[in-house]
Formats: sequence, C-alpha cells, structure tokens
Amino acid sequence: MIVLDSSVALKWIFVDEVGTEHAKRVRDEHISGKNEIAVPALFFYEIANVLATKVKLSPDEAQEAFELVSAFELNALELDSREFMEAMTLADTYKVSVYDASYHVLAHRHGCCFLTADLKFWEKVKGLGVAELLVI
Repeated sequence: MIVLDSSVALKWIFVDEVGTEHAKRVRDEHISGKNEIAVPALFFYEIANVLATKVKLSPDEAQEAFELVSAFELNALELDSREFMEAMTLADTYKVSVYDASYHVLAHRHGCCFLTADLKFWEKVKGLGVAELLVI
C-alpha cells in the first residue's frame, strides 16, 4: 500500500509536469493490483478544488478530469479522533496544514510510505521517515 497525495495524482491529468512518468508508474501499479493506493477522504476535495479554481479548464473539462481520477477506485480512508489529534500535532510542530499532515498520519497507520510531489511539505517532514518525494 502507498498513501498518495493529490499533487501526485494531478500529474495523471497534467502530463506536461515534472514527475509525470513516476506518477504514472504508481498509478499503473495500482491498476494492475501490484500496489494499492490509499488516500484520506479529503483527497477528492483537494482534486476538485484544483480543477475548479487553480487551473484553466472549462467546467466540462474539469468534470472529465475529476471523473478520470475517481475511476481509479482509490481506497479513501477517514481519520479517527486520535489520528486527527496526531495530524494537528504534526501540523503545529512542522508548520504544515492539517490537510497535508493527514496523509502522513494515514501512511503511519498503515506502515507504508506517503508519496508527495510537494517539495515544500516534504522538506519539512522528510526526517520523519514516512514521506517520500516523487522522483523527478
């Protein structure tokens, strides 16, 4: 299992970005059953937000892109209250968002890595041994 953040999954859509090939390999391993991808439930909100507000897509294009990501049947998981507290502590300690910390907490729960393309976040938490930066 691998916990994947939205910065990696968006590379499945925007293929001109750096790191797209690695992101596609992770996706293809999930599709083939070689490696399950887990995400926090907020992942889909993050994807929808980027498609609606951060990129120049028509509403139809944004919907099509969202449906593409949704079709991969990612394992969307919720945090329990203890894990929310852990994410809040991580956010405060490392000056990251609780949203980003939730990916880290899920990876910790499942004893797997958390793959991100967010260099700023990774720089802050790389010493914790759970986050991995997408190979570019």
